[in-house]
Amino acid sequence: MASNIPIYDQIAHQTGSRRFDKVLLALFARGREGNRGDEKEYGKMIEEIEVRVEHRHAILLELEKFGSYQIMNEPLDRFKLAQQEDLDEIAFLTKRRQASLRRATDKSRIIKNLRMFK
Repeated sequence: MASNIPIYDQIAHQTGSRRFDKVLLALFARGREGNRGDEKEYGKMIEEIEVRVEHRHAILLELEKFGSYQIMNEPLDRFKLAQQEDLDEIAFLTKRRQASLRRATDKSRIIKNLRMFK
């Protein structure tokens, strides 16, 4: 007999058990692994942006060695603005990464409690 909750039936079929605690355990384990995957993706994105910022910084140092010519001020300002935007994006992604880790930790606590429920 099928329940009124289709996701419950789907997970129960995949886990091979209709016990409520096993289905909940599988559901929270999936959520935890999803959050861990998100955290890894945020880490990769942060690393890529950090490399870009370091590269831009090296270019800025080289360009500033040439002096302050009027023709170079506008491109340098835009370059510095782009670098600042990258730093802001790193800060945002770091916050998202921490939130992902926090959600994964919360789900791990729930999983621990469900395992003791047996």
